[in-house]
Amino acid sequence: MAHTREQRSQFSSSLQDCSLSTSELWSWTPQRIGPRFDWLDHTHILIIDGPLSEHQFVVTTDVRADTAEVRLHEDGNFAGLVSIERSASGKDIILSNAAVGVRFRRGGLAAIMTWCGFRELLSRQESATFRIRMGRSTKPRSTDIDVRNIGVGVIAARLGFRPDPLVERLLQEDNIVGIAALPGGEDSPPAIKITLRSHPFVLVAVTLNPDTMRPLSDCRSYQQLGRDGRQVRSWLQQGLLLAGDDYCLGESGIERFVNVLATDVEEAAQFRSKIQPL
Repeated sequence: MAHTREQRSQFSSSLQDCSLSTSELWSWTPQRIGPRFDWLDHTHILIIDGPLSEHQFVVTTDVRADTAEVRLHEDGNFAGLVSIERSASGKDIILSNAAVGVRFRRGGLAAIMTWCGFRELLSRQESATFRIRMGRSTKPRSTDIDVRNIGVGVIAARLGFRPDPLVERLLQEDNIVGIAALPGGEDSPPAIKITLRSHPFVLVAVTLNPDTMRPLSDCRSYQQLGRDGRQVRSWLQQGLLLAGDDYCLGESGIERFVNVLATDVEEAAQFRSKIQPL
């Protein structure tokens, strides 16, 4: 699906100020999940804000019957990759891997590639469900305190995804043994370790600031929790809790998802009609 530079520029200033009604009950209000960028042509983008401002990347999209990949290169060097699984005869779209070169990390490239990949597949399919499922190399243990896949979790939340429904069942009050604050480190924000009565016995979760949708940096917010599972569930219900490695797009997140992916009101209406909630 080809667009002019103006149409394909993600969240340009003109789009940010626009809010157009597609029905009496829903209006398209453009939002973004990463840095703004412009399409220089069909395969080149220019980042126009954030840490990688003024960097140009080559975008390569490869869509096959059951997989899709979006790759970024700068001057011939690998910059990033997202891999997406899709069912050729069905409607499932699952982002299963995201990787960014070391010197490009925390610059928003994973968000850009996710945006490109989901748009491309949604434009091709008559209907689609969306999930983000990041695999682990090892099974979780009760001693695990690692915070994993934070960047992908933030992207998921900004797209309107929620943790897999299993997480909500795990966080029932009678299944929580205890909650402890984790201070974080150089490469990870503060978090909470939730000890459970049932498998996987431990969940490590991060909370997002509702204004910035970035992980909270103040450990005191976690230290005040104690054993209060009600606050944890409140964060989960608000879409502010990153927990586990699986995220899915339900009915409550479709509006945000369309607001992020669409570049005009007609496309927003088209996308919304295709999305099936999980």
